[in-house]
Amino acid sequence: MSLTNFSHGENAQAATLNGSSASGIQIEIFSQLDPLQINLMHSWHIRLSESGGVISGASITMNGGMPEHDHGLPTQAQVTEELEPGLYLMEGIRFHMPGLWELQFSIEHGGRVELATIEFKL
Repeated sequence: MSLTNFSHGENAQAATLNGSSASGIQIEIFSQLDPLQINLMHSWHIRLSESGGVISGASITMNGGMPEHDHGLPTQAQVTEELEPGLYLMEGIRFHMPGLWELQFSIEHGGRVELATIEFKL
């Protein structure tokens, strides 16, 4: 799978999805597929920041599903590496039907665990 579609520098694409934790950790998701599509396995770059600085060395897990259909995600995506300080590669993402999706991110960093939820329609 080629990751050449990812771009985060000056004049780069806007984040596909974004959100924040209650304490202000910002999460920006840059999808290999933009716009997101159904039934295609893909990867994300996830950028974490707080008060203007990046968050390096974090552990990120994602759960979620479709609350209107009462089922979870069809895959178990995982962060496989930190590409650069604050930028993480998550692989194994697939959405199998249109509708409202809710993703919960658990971000462990500096001895604390932060939660962020992102909702979107596909």
